[in-house]
This record gives sequence, structure tokens and C-alpha cells, in this order.
Amino acid sequence: MSQALGLVFLVFACTVPVYLHAFFRLYGIIKAEKPEWVKVRGSLSFFYDGLSRAGDPNVQVEILRIAFGPRARELQAPMAASYVKRIRILLPTGLALFALVLVGAIVGAP
Repeated sequence: MSQALGLVFLVFACTVPVYLHAFFRLYGIIKAEKPEWVKVRGSLSFFYDGLSRAGDPNVQVEILRIAFGPRARELQAPMAASYVKRIRILLPTGLALFALVLVGAIVGAP
């Protein structure tokens, strides 16, 4: 059981950087091609004024809406479709692996 949990955690740990790479690259493409898509601000966005716009949770949700929605087809960059595909695969996979690690840690706790 412990080895399986370790393997699941290792796979999860490998998916996170790949997902983040695709996310930030897609953000850069959207910011360059369609900056109006990421000009969203929420009531608490002032907390994130010193950070990159990609650090604002409202922008993050908008990037995910674009990645999982039909607007992704409007992007002209050749790598945009690849990044969208990575996000569509790695986000649900990463969440499922995280849930497995969490449940495994709770069940295996003394």
C-alpha cells in the first residue's frame, strides 16, 4: 500500500510542473493575442496588484474557462492547441491523483 501511494504521489508531483508550464504559456498566448479576455477583476483583486496578472484567481479561472471552452479555437498561435490539450488532460488527472494521495494518507495515518 505504501509503495502504491508513493508511486501515485510521484506521478502527481510530475504532473504539477507540466500543468503549470502549459497554464502560464497559454496565459502568455492569450495575453498577446486577446488581452481583453484576461482583463477581469474581482472585488478582491487589489490583493494581487503587485503580482503578475496570472496570479489573480479571477484571471486563473478565466484562463481555465478559455481552455475548457470554445474560445480556445479562436487563438492563432500554433502551440495554443497543444497547451489547451495539456490543461484539459492534466487538470482532471492531477485532481484525481491528489484525491488518491489525500485519501491514501488519511487511511494510512496511525
